[in-house]
Amino acid sequence: MVKLAYQTLARLPLKWLYAASSGGAWLLQHVFRYRRKVVEENLAQAFPEWSTVKIEATQQRFYQNLCDTAVEIIAGSRQPLSFFEQRLEVVNPELLHNLSQQGQQSVLVMLAHQGNWEWMLHRAAALYKMPMAFVYKRLHSEAADEFSLQARRRFGATAIEMRDTARNIIRHRRTPRLIYMLADQSPGLRERVHTTTFLNRETAFFSGAASLSRATGFPIAFAKCQRKRRGYFEIEIVEITRDPASVEESWIIERYAELTEEAIRSHPEDWLWSNRRWKHQALAASASEKSASPATDNQPNPES
Repeated sequence: MVKLAYQTLARLPLKWLYAASSGGAWLLQHVFRYRRKVVEENLAQAFPEWSTVKIEATQQRFYQNLCDTAVEIIAGSRQPLSFFEQRLEVVNPELLHNLSQQGQQSVLVMLAHQGNWEWMLHRAAALYKMPMAFVYKRLHSEAADEFSLQARRRFGATAIEMRDTARNIIRHRRTPRLIYMLADQSPGLRERVHTTTFLNRETAFFSGAASLSRATGFPIAFAKCQRKRRGYFEIEIVEITRDPASVEESWIIERYAELTEEAIRSHPEDWLWSNRRWKHQALAASASEKSASPATDNQPNPES
């Protein structure tokens, strides 16, 4: 039933879906109060210098962007590649060409939940001729999970379940690919992490991407996506390192956190503030001690 609803909505014109999104955003914020306390607390902690009025205005724009992103993902499940070429501008596409040695070497591309992270995958499929893979975590809803995977695979991208990431990447390390990884969500309690200050809080980050970059020698980059207006985005690729053996694993994670925070602060309404990002504060505290030990820095994490 849920899958049928997604498929039905995907057939509607995008302008109709945006009209529904406008009403849905108001309901989500004021009637259903979807994670209102989480959003308010996250914004207040990140921007203690902001007035209540500015926090409320940003919160309102966040809920609108959240609903817009949801309907865009649904609508995008039926759009051709030309649609994404028109709506997502990549300001420096040559950087991934260079990092991949013109398609001869895999590159790990770290993303954040900002802009439209799902449309980014389709834009890359239109732009780069290399095989692509994306790391994903199963959704609780089986129907939503199936719909999401079908949408992401439409243009040939390969799905890698999070728990199989290390095994898959190492097994296929001789096949050049662009491997996309969302890395700003809250790690699980059994993940190996690194902690750093992020948005004014001690925050745990997955160590997996950095570990794998150093283990394989793959360059690693950050892709920033920002909403310019409804349905239109700008993507910028930033090199983290093309020689991961020359830097510490912790440096890679710190650099990713720094780039993510810069992107959030430039367009705060674009980020996923409803995410319970800091729900494992005890984990962050204990991980600070682990990340201080050099013995943990060079071991790939098979769960990330």
